[in-house]
Amino acid sequence: MPEIDEAELLRLRRIEGTVGAIVKNPVAKKALAKALKEVNPDDPLAKDADKVDPIEARFDELAKANADLKKQIEDEASARTQNAKLAEIKDAQERGFASLKSANWTDEGIKKVREVMEEKGILDVAVAAAWVEKQMPPQQNPVMPGSSGSWGFFDAPPGDTGADKFVEQLLATKGENVPLVHQRAMDAIAELRGPSRR
Repeated sequence: MPEIDEAELLRLRRIEGTVGAIVKNPVAKKALAKALKEVNPDDPLAKDADKVDPIEARFDELAKANADLKKQIEDEASARTQNAKLAEIKDAQERGFASLKSANWTDEGIKKVREVMEEKGILDVAVAAAWVEKQMPPQQNPVMPGSSGSWGFFDAPPGDTGADKFVEQLLATKGENVPLVHQRAMDAIAELRGPSRR
């Protein structure tokens, strides 16, 4: 048996104590096994480098399940918020269309507003309606001759008592009072020409 001096013996005992302490600690033991696998893959302790600690694996599974649950909760909250915003926008749009209907917009006009909203990406009905009105002002329905509307040629201007007297005199003479008609025509021409320049 070879002889070693006392200093060498103490050093070897310290190494043995250190390695013994490392082997007792699961985290340190795994780190030592990984280091041994790199230096001496045939060492029996190096095989522990690839072993999965069941407790550590269980914690990893729980951590993953917890992360998945957290993501699911966040996704559901985000979806609820988004659905609430979409419902709010839809309600505002329905109120806007009802407002257009009460403002006597035709179904064609409301359809055009919907098309513009979809085409231009406008969410606000009032903004789309204003755009439609600016691009296509509402058509005025002119009164046509022969229709049920009146042009008002024979209506007396409001507050014109002379017209009432003229009509009464014309009816009394059955339209035969030529000087009266002639006078009325001259009055109308004078009114059109304005005040005389004398």
